[in-house]
Amino acid sequence: MRTTRSFLAMFALLLAAIVGSTLVVSPASAHEEREAGFPDGKGTVPKYLGLSNSRYKVVCTSSSKKLIAKMPKGSLRTRNQQLLKSCRHRSIQDAVNAITKTKTSVYILPGTYTESKYANSKPTGYCGSIKTASKDPIDTGQYIGSLTGEQSPEYGDGPVALSYPDQVRCPHNLNLIALLGDKTPQDSSIQCNNALCGTQLIGTGRRPSDVLIDNKFSKLNAIRADRVGGVYLRNFTVQQAEFNAIYVLETDGFTIDKIVARANDEYGILAFASDHGLIKDVDAYYNGDSGIYPGSASDLNADSTTTEVKRYAVEIRDSRSHDNTLGYSGTAGNSVYAHGNKFYDNATGIATDSLFPGHPGLPQDHARWSRNEIFSNNENYSTKYVDTGICAKPMKERGYMNGTVCPVVPTPVGTGVLIAGGNFNMTDNNHIYDNWRFGTMQIWVPAPLRDEYDPEKLFDTSHGNQVFGNKLGITPSGKIAHNGLDHWWDDQGVGNCWEKNTSSRGTPTNNFVIDPGPCAGGGSKLVPGLAVKDAGFLTCSQYDRSDPVWKHPPQCQWFDSPSKPTSTAENGPFAGLFRLGS
Repeated sequence: MRTTRSFLAMFALLLAAIVGSTLVVSPASAHEEREAGFPDGKGTVPKYLGLSNSRYKVVCTSSSKKLIAKMPKGSLRTRNQQLLKSCRHRSIQDAVNAITKTKTSVYILPGTYTESKYANSKPTGYCGSIKTASKDPIDTGQYIGSLTGEQSPEYGDGPVALSYPDQVRCPHNLNLIALLGDKTPQDSSIQCNNALCGTQLIGTGRRPSDVLIDNKFSKLNAIRADRVGGVYLRNFTVQQAEFNAIYVLETDGFTIDKIVARANDEYGILAFASDHGLIKDVDAYYNGDSGIYPGSASDLNADSTTTEVKRYAVEIRDSRSHDNTLGYSGTAGNSVYAHGNKFYDNATGIATDSLFPGHPGLPQDHARWSRNEIFSNNENYSTKYVDTGICAKPMKERGYMNGTVCPVVPTPVGTGVLIAGGNFNMTDNNHIYDNWRFGTMQIWVPAPLRDEYDPEKLFDTSHGNQVFGNKLGITPSGKIAHNGLDHWWDDQGVGNCWEKNTSSRGTPTNNFVIDPGPCAGGGSKLVPGLAVKDAGFLTCSQYDRSDPVWKHPPQCQWFDSPSKPTSTAENGPFAGLFRLGS
């Protein structure tokens, strides 16, 4: 959830002095959101209640009976047949609206759900005039995102961000299925306090593909779980949303389990300003931003000046995210622990950043990526779909279900792990291979890029990051699949270290000017770094896929396809400089 923002003139002059060149800026475009805050952290990660919860609602389609009959004999088919007899709803939202007790399971029987009652609804009355008549409008300064973004005609002339009270009044202005857990929106608390707390939406098929929720780009978000602590989403496929297939916001306690999130203009799964979250066994693909986005997770460890943490806010495990612009991303992705996942065939595998304003918890800190496979992230969707005009077509005509990906954000094609302005992160014990530009990349992000103009905070990112114990250019089976350059860094920051990594070329290749030294010795000690290394990045950050100039920012080569690396690689202080974008 982010947008590229135009720099103020004062900061343009500052950056010009840093990089020694004139900085030109691009238009801004993205979706807006209300200002968000962190929950109080008193929640817990919810557990699956199974298919025999005594509190339940059942949803089915006209084809559910035939689909259940085709299931193999056994306890699962028997339970589905039993549940079918209790089916009272043809709409998931209607079943949610019928909930009167907390911790109710909504059992979604096999079938395709388009929620036509809500998908085809047009805002009327108060909800149709909310742009001018809102009782709780969002002030311009309270938006996360740009107020000038491209807006789809499906949403009329109303805003594409609403205050929480207006979400309650008008749940389907922007959302196909809405779970809203705060029944007292006018008070200062964001805790869940209505019957939807602990709701579980459960597909009852053998696999996620047996239950399909198809938004068909009818609403901005397919499923919105907003302030609904304890929510559990399991075992279904959700697709074709302009913003998010699944959107979790200001929620303390959520689990997303065995979900397929695909073919969305921006995000597959987005969790924002939330705590006690678990994302597991997910398959996310064909998303124009990232498959999985744990942005602005509760900043539990902000006061820690080491990589030690109290606990993590969001855990991501045993998932696959592939064929997206980014496999994983998170502006202010704080206190996130991702392990046992596979990030592959994206433009970039993993990225976290402090680039975009308005996100609580900036600058980013204390994420850990451990024991993942991060490989073959070389897909150039800009060349395939932006440059050919496909991404300029109406959204429904772009072919997202056939694999079209329209990049929403700038990212260096061919990169395994990108830390753009993060602190105290750990990248450890991963297999990072066959990423043709860089295995890992770390760059400083000047504070004014996030609208922070305190001079003392100019260099407050890119500190205390540790990269250790990784297998670089080596597959889990031991085969060689070189990265372009194993490690790229702009030399900015204190306390950064790279050690005990194994490379397909023997010693890991890097572009370090000064050896940062061992982690135990305190790591790097240079502030600032080398501005010449960051010069290209500053124009790359102004990418806008809908602008004829800024879809290829001047002097930026992030969107050029790197060549397949060989056993002979560049090495030394300026290795990979021109593949960075300057």
